[in-house]
Amino acid sequence: MNKKLLISIAITIIYAIITLIGVLHHELWADEAQVWQLAKYLSIPELIEHLHNEGHPSLLYLLTMPFAKISSNAVFMQLICWFFMCLASFLLIYKAPFKAITKASILMSAGFFYFLPVIARGYSLIPFFVLMAAILYSKRKEQPILYAIPLFFLANTHAIMFGFVGILLICFAYEIIKEKSFNKNYFIGLGIITVGLILVILQLHNTTSSNICIAFDTENLVAKITKIMLFFFINLYNKMITTNQALSFPIIDIPCIFALIVSFFLLIINLYLNSKKLFIICAFGIGFQFAIYFFLYSPNSYVTRIFSALIILIFCYWILYKEDTFNETKKLSSKKFTTILLTLFFGLTIYNGINFYISEIKYDYAGAKETAKFIKTNLNQNAIYLIDNEPYLVSLAHYLGDDYRLHSIVRNKTLKYVVWDKVLDVKFSNEAWLQYCTMLAKVQKDIYVVRVFAEEKVSKLPPLENDAEHFELLYASKYTIEPNEGFKVYKFNP
Repeated sequence: MNKKLLISIAITIIYAIITLIGVLHHELWADEAQVWQLAKYLSIPELIEHLHNEGHPSLLYLLTMPFAKISSNAVFMQLICWFFMCLASFLLIYKAPFKAITKASILMSAGFFYFLPVIARGYSLIPFFVLMAAILYSKRKEQPILYAIPLFFLANTHAIMFGFVGILLICFAYEIIKEKSFNKNYFIGLGIITVGLILVILQLHNTTSSNICIAFDTENLVAKITKIMLFFFINLYNKMITTNQALSFPIIDIPCIFALIVSFFLLIINLYLNSKKLFIICAFGIGFQFAIYFFLYSPNSYVTRIFSALIILIFCYWILYKEDTFNETKKLSSKKFTTILLTLFFGLTIYNGINFYISEIKYDYAGAKETAKFIKTNLNQNAIYLIDNEPYLVSLAHYLGDDYRLHSIVRNKTLKYVVWDKVLDVKFSNEAWLQYCTMLAKVQKDIYVVRVFAEEKVSKLPPLENDAEHFELLYASKYTIEPNEGFKVYKFNP
């Protein structure tokens, strides 16, 4: 075993241990719990039918499903995401053609160090398949089928990777046509990638008409684009700033955010000067993601989404370094300057990951686990627990399990997972809560109401404890890292 391999394995083991500590301290929040709940309660045909409502392809759900069917502990899903990130980190350390300092900067960056290995989402699968594609890129003509396999799976990690896989398919097909070197393996490889993309279309073809949160929207587009781009760089540097709505250390934060913005666009320009082909791949892959955010998604630039774009940047520079076709006639496109830019850009995100990692150890990421613990310890299992905010309370459904009835009053049924339809727009006033609970009290002895902290702010309704005669506040979550994941539990007194 050579020295480089031994060092790579050793670093990967250290990385795995550190990130695993974060994983084991992490409480699931709603979007993570939703994946587990769907995998647990739906069959494969039911899941495939439901995915157009989710807006996400099936890969993580299918990987999770065997574990969800035999266990009630979602740590298995968390470990799947963590394991894929460990594999991606090994590939980066052992195979990437970057300088050691650049590898260290990427490995310690916010995405690799915290957000992708610790938060269990489909985004966590993306780096492994992208880096596998980067490794096999130089062998795409000798082994086109092997090159196509990671792209097939990559397409089915998340809808935002559709454009990147699509442009790689187009580039590969163009090369084959241009060289007139037809081979049956080429067509098989192209077919595998194409099937991967078609599967995404089949799964998500009517998402915009099914999912209330994903719809084509051009209203206030300029303001929306500005907000997304601003959040992209602020959240990349320190997501706590947008969470707390204020700069922590303006004298440091402002120059660092500015440096991130400048270095990002310099990296894009650098690609253009060094390789028009890689520039097109990068611009189309990242541009496709931005188009989705601009026209279909909410303006929240989560760090996991941001790093899905940055993995494309890593891919393009991986190929550039591997081919070593730098334009040394200009300082801006020289190899030395490129190394400085890459190292600086990812290095500026390191504080973000470390800050969240430390917070993960000190605080609850979300409040569902502790809220469920309070309910199980202190309240009646046969009671009914009423909710009116399904998207944020699905995590509580997971932690409570099947023995407790988490009842959605907007659907008048027990909640297992979220359906993203127009029913979610229904909001209950305090008067409506009182009426509903009073009616229910005629047939149900113990009634509890569980609400999300943010609900009062978003709906501009006073907290239920304002009506202390009927709604007795029993529990409120302590500080949570995710601000929308704190809960209050009330007992209804007729």
